[in-house]
Amino acid sequence: MRALPRWRQISDDLLRRLQEGQFVDGFPGELALTQEYAASRGTIRQALGPLREQGIVGGARGRQSYVISAGRTTGLGPMYSLREAITAHGSDERSEVLSQGLVTSPEVSRALGLGPETPYVQVTRIRYADDSPFALDRLWIIASAAEPLLEADLTQTSVYEVLRSRCGVEFDAGVEYTRSVPASATVAARLDVPEGSPLLAIRRKSCLAGRPAELRDTCAVGERVTLTHVFGDASAVLNCGGGDGRPIDIPWD
Repeated sequence: MRALPRWRQISDDLLRRLQEGQFVDGFPGELALTQEYAASRGTIRQALGPLREQGIVGGARGRQSYVISAGRTTGLGPMYSLREAITAHGSDERSEVLSQGLVTSPEVSRALGLGPETPYVQVTRIRYADDSPFALDRLWIIASAAEPLLEADLTQTSVYEVLRSRCGVEFDAGVEYTRSVPASATVAARLDVPEGSPLLAIRRKSCLAGRPAELRDTCAVGERVTLTHVFGDASAVLNCGGGDGRPIDIPWD
């Protein structure tokens, strides 16, 4: 059996270490990795390529890398932070905040199984990648865990980064449901697409310490968004699509 190329060995080892939680304090830069693995910078960049393509490590070539999602299974997936997923590919991300306030919602409370008078921090945003709108995003997070969001500038900041840094909050479980829906007139105007265009509707329910804490709805333009979900031991699939993690197009007929 032929030995794996050096870059692949390093990539597999980094994935193993990521899944073991070895980089909680920050992912090492390319120079540090070249020294640690006694490898060239080109080899290290090859090794990082599949991890970036799989949405496990963020950061474009020549930029500091960071961990997006390293679990063996993940219910939150790369959609956990749209900002990180976008900037990881070298694009600029920004948001137009349409609403940001304290609300109650019987509908949201019913969906989360909470009392009808539960207060939430509610945020609605249009998400842009390189000035092109790609998603309309709205979320409700229980106010007891997220009140600092009310004063945060969310135009160029991840909601989840604010929760981590200001509130010490990080959701620990969740479920996402994705389906295709036609764009309503209002949503189509916000996303600059024709009415009736197919959108990916993503509903996420997240938990904090085993209790429901967030409801999030995202409508994304299907042709502008790719969803990646890494599950199980991902090392076996890193060779798919020519070894860089990209899917292979196979005709149906």
